Amino acid sequence: MAKFLWGDLFYEPETRKFKRSGDTRSFVHFILEPFYKVVAVSISEERAELEPVLSKVGVVLSSGEYKLDIKPLVRLVLRKLLGDTSCLVDLMVAEFPTVTQS
Repeated sequence: MAKFLWGDLFYEPETRKFKRSGDTRSFVHFILEPFYKVVAVSISEERAELEPVLSKVGVVLSSGEYKLDIKPLVRLVLRKLLGDTSCLVDLMVAEFPTVTQS
C-alpha cells in the first residue's frame, strides 16, 4: 500500500483503483483527509460527533477526557492516534540539513 501513497497516483473511489490522473491524490485520500477530519471534529467539542469518528480510528477516551478544553483534547486525541511522535522529531533533526546563519 505504501508504494501507492507517494507520487502522482490518484485513487478513484468509484472503481476502487489507482490511476495516473484524477481528482484526489492517494496520499490525500487515505492520510490527510482522515487526519483533518479527526482534528476538525476534536476542535468542534461535540462528544456525540467525536465519539463515532474516534471509534472508527481506534481511539477511546474516558468521560472526563471528553470534557477537556480544546487544546488538551486535540493533543490527547493526536497522541492516542499517532503515539509518541518524539522519534519523528528525532529523525527530522538527524536527517534535515542544518541551516547556518552568516
